[in-house]
Amino acid sequence: MVYIVGIGPGSPKYIIPLAVETMEKVDVIIGFERATASIPKTNVKKIVVKTLKAIMHYITENIDKNIAIIASGDPCFYGIVNYINNNFKGEIEIVPGISSFQYLMCKLKKPWQNAHLGSMHGRQEDFIEIVSNREISVWLTDKSNSPQALCRKLFDNNITATIYVGMELSYVDEKIVKGTVLEIKDKVFDDLSVVVIENII
Repeated sequence: MVYIVGIGPGSPKYIIPLAVETMEKVDVIIGFERATASIPKTNVKKIVVKTLKAIMHYITENIDKNIAIIASGDPCFYGIVNYINNNFKGEIEIVPGISSFQYLMCKLKKPWQNAHLGSMHGRQEDFIEIVSNREISVWLTDKSNSPQALCRKLFDNNITATIYVGMELSYVDEKIVKGTVLEIKDKVFDDLSVVVIENII
């Protein structure tokens, strides 16, 4: 059996009990370096990989083993599940995790049931159109679409908004920055951040 286990935003404190239970009962835990470093100490064998293809190769070559693939956040939300579903024909079970979106909105004490949830991490969306038409939107960023780059797009399109940037969420060096588009667009932030945009419509 292959388990896909969400381990939350980073700190082991936010890993749900079922995820811990699942990781303790398998033969092998496999995941990227940061994920494997974020789980509680265990005697279960851990394998660190650098690519999704390496994960796929391991689980297809070890079909007789119980394997936990660990993934940050929730594996069904811009996570690993699509890749596994498209490439693996065996049986899987998914254990949910707390996403970085959930975590940041709770830290900001803001409801988010009406927010647009988007990702600019390795993908493109109709960013300006979405922000223009939504009171609040939440975004995952990457090197090409960093928080400051997104704010420069907002500035160029005359969009006024309050911006929140969450970095290293749930870790001891967590940082959450609030500012206007003008204040954020020329600062430097971690490429992999979470950005909340409250559009002043």
